[in-house]
Amino acid sequence: MGRLVSACSHLAGWTRTVDKATCKKCGVERYSSFRLLRMPVEQSSLPERHR
Repeated sequence: MGRLVSACSHLAGWTRTVDKATCKKCGVERYSSFRLLRMPVEQSSLPERHR
């Protein structure tokens, strides 16, 4: 779910990738797109006509 962090003003800077920035001091992550937040798609056990 997440982790508790103390009050960090993120002054240590950010490590950045294409879709994510991480605070160098506390490790909090910020996402720039929803692509990383999507859950994996599972095959439904329902027959095709019930989907």
